[in-house]
Order: sequence, then C-alpha cells, then structure tokens
Amino acid sequence: MTGNGKISAIVTAAGSSERFGKDKTEQLIGDLPCIVHTLRAFELSEQTAQTVVVTRKEKIEYILELKERFGLKKITAVVEGGKCRQSSAALGFEATDPSVPFVAVHDGARPLITPKDIDAVAVAAYEHGAAIAAMPQVNTVKAITADGFIDRTVDRKILIAAATPQIFSRETYAKMVEHFRNRFSDFTDDSSMAEALGVRVKTVICEPSNIKITTKEDLLLAQTILKKD
Repeated sequence: MTGNGKISAIVTAAGSSERFGKDKTEQLIGDLPCIVHTLRAFELSEQTAQTVVVTRKEKIEYILELKERFGLKKITAVVEGGKCRQSSAALGFEATDPSVPFVAVHDGARPLITPKDIDAVAVAAYEHGAAIAAMPQVNTVKAITADGFIDRTVDRKILIAAATPQIFSRETYAKMVEHFRNRFSDFTDDSSMAEALGVRVKTVICEPSNIKITTKEDLLLAQTILKKD
C-alpha cells in the first residue's frame, strides 16, 4: 500500500474501443494520454491508497512505462482484463491490498474526474457503505411504448446519469463478485450489481466535466474542457 487513504482504485482500461476506432486511452488530451489524466487524479486523491490498472495484455508494458515516466507511485499492479468490464474489475480486485477497506471502480476513459470528486464519493461510501459519482439529468426524458410512441414524460428531478468512480466496502464488493461472477455481462455497471443484492447506493453529484470518452467527438469535448480549465 502506498498511500494513507481508505480506497483501492481499480481503473478499467481493457476495452477494445470499437466505437472510437483505436485505443482511446492512448489519445492525447492536451499534452498527456487520456489514461494519464485518469491515473493522475487518483494519484492526487487523498482517499486513494493504491491504484490497480486493468488493461489488455499487450498494453501492460505501456502502462508500466507511463507509471515510471509520470511518477505514478500509487500504481501497485497492472493486470490483464477479462471478457467484459465487470469481469475486468473483478480481476483488478484480486490484485488489491486486502487491508484497504473500500474499493473504487473507475473507467479509464473518464479522464477529467477530479481528485476532489473522487474523495467526495469516497467519504459518502464510508458513511453509507456504497456510493457512486453521478450527474443531473438535464434532458427531458420520455418513456415509450413497445411500438415507439411516447407513453409518459419522466420527472427528471428523480433521474441521474450514473458515472464513475463507484465505491463500495470491500465486503460488499466481494459479495458482488461472488454472486454474479457467472453473469457479469447482465449488468451495465457495478452499482447495478450492488442494487441487485439489496444494497442502498448513495449518489454524489460531481462535476459535469466527468465525461466518458466513447467517440472522437467526446475527445474533442474533453480537449475543450481542459483548455477552459
């Protein structure tokens, strides 16, 4: 363990980036690769004790090189990912320090997460056992029928857009892995696994700049946000 915080951060960067067309975590935002922005945020987070990076086998050496080049001392392991995001996070979990009481899972392609927001989600998790970063829903949302007609307008005041980090007590995360190991692909995020176990998950509204890089347009937006900051 390299820090004094209470969370082991698992940064998932093992995806194929099919929609982007090439490895989005390597793309430059400003002068730095996307993944370096992500890892630096956890490096500066007071609540992060260690960071485990989950990536594709052929990218392990690349991440280790970045660790040395940018002084990312909190990285304690770089491991190969699995068949889906949740299985990759579970493999990362196996490489974490069992003495660290909380586990954070974060998308490597969310490079503009701030250390302040990481710590805010962590503190909420300490109090409630589980917490996730979220952003308000600003669009008008409609529920539709099976044949594509509007059924009703959903009150956006009760809606949020789930983001990462998603932070859980180590005990809760271990139960999530144990219960759903054979059906990880049924879930779209880690919080939904916790919810399926009956865990109440606290939401923490974070900066709207915490976008996920999925398309080339997202990359351009991230570059614009970084210039403004």
